[in-house]
Amino acid sequence: MPVSEAILRYRRAMAGFDAVAGAVPADRWTAASPCRGWTARDIVGHVLASQDMLFAWIAGKRPTVPDEDPSARVGEDPRGAWRTTYAEVDTALADPGLAARPVTTYPGGPSTVDEILDSGLVEPLVHAWDLARATGVEYAMDGALATECLRAMKEHEQRVRLSGMFGSENPVTADATPGDRLLAFLGREPV
Repeated sequence: MPVSEAILRYRRAMAGFDAVAGAVPADRWTAASPCRGWTARDIVGHVLASQDMLFAWIAGKRPTVPDEDPSARVGEDPRGAWRTTYAEVDTALADPGLAARPVTTYPGGPSTVDEILDSGLVEPLVHAWDLARATGVEYAMDGALATECLRAMKEHEQRVRLSGMFGSENPVTADATPGDRLLAFLGREPV
């Protein structure tokens, strides 16, 4: 069975986050991030928790509620904790039957793996930007991934806004990049 476009997109987003996490200087893990009240270490912890939730749903399980302190998940080695989860997710995404698996435990009702991955794309994609901003690591958001993520976020805008995890949409210029459009939609201030 061919790999779905959603799985390919998710793998690219995870690889982008991995590149940023792998480049964070050791002394920057406590740096403040664009996510209010979070450090770079907290971002990694949050992304780890989001992967646990996403893949629990895909496996047909009910996910556990993440810790209130996202950095508790990463211990003293955020990069190592990330790499462990990244390897697990990559293995799960390599399952040839993954895309065909129905998902019945998703909070929004029955879904497909592709739909869940597209709605979850925001986590590794946008938080790679957050992590890069916090730590001074170079990161250029993939325009095609940003376009797809923005489509998925707009499709579920009411749920996105009600979650309280994102700010109000910020204006962008007519020539804004797809990444800047996504960031502004989610309440971030692209530069």
